[in-house]
Amino acid sequence: MIERVFIPLFATFIGAFMAFRYQYAIEKRRDKRAVVQQLMMYRNVGADELDWIKHMNVIDIVFHDNEIVRQLFDHYMDWVSTDEKFHTHNHVRVYYEMLYLMCQDCGYSQITEYDLKRNVYSPNALRDHYNRPHSFVFVQGAQTKEIAILLDEISQHGIA
Repeated sequence: MIERVFIPLFATFIGAFMAFRYQYAIEKRRDKRAVVQQLMMYRNVGADELDWIKHMNVIDIVFHDNEIVRQLFDHYMDWVSTDEKFHTHNHVRVYYEMLYLMCQDCGYSQITEYDLKRNVYSPNALRDHYNRPHSFVFVQGAQTKEIAILLDEISQHGIA
């Protein structure tokens, strides 16, 4: 008699508990992927986008279980906190390292740091849209930096 009552009751409890754990894991993974996808979408314009800012602000919560990502986020915030540190462009290196580890945490295991840096679509029309050549804070490579400096000089002289 006890088995007829106890076993179904126990199975119901275990089933509900497992469903809750599974749903929690799915939602946590979905939240992490949403943050990574937003940061990937705006990695070439960064701080000019409100969505990018919102997703940067939830990294501590969404990646609360990844201490390395949280430490890199703290390092990033430290590098952008003052003009002296910002102009060293070390924040770019830290940003890509953090983004890479976030991708790995989300299961994007085939992505490399090199992929994150080189596969950015950034047409000239985007610069015109923002009308601020200096807003591309995440550009990489000496040639790209030279182009950004040239565009800054052109805009300062009123040619563009």
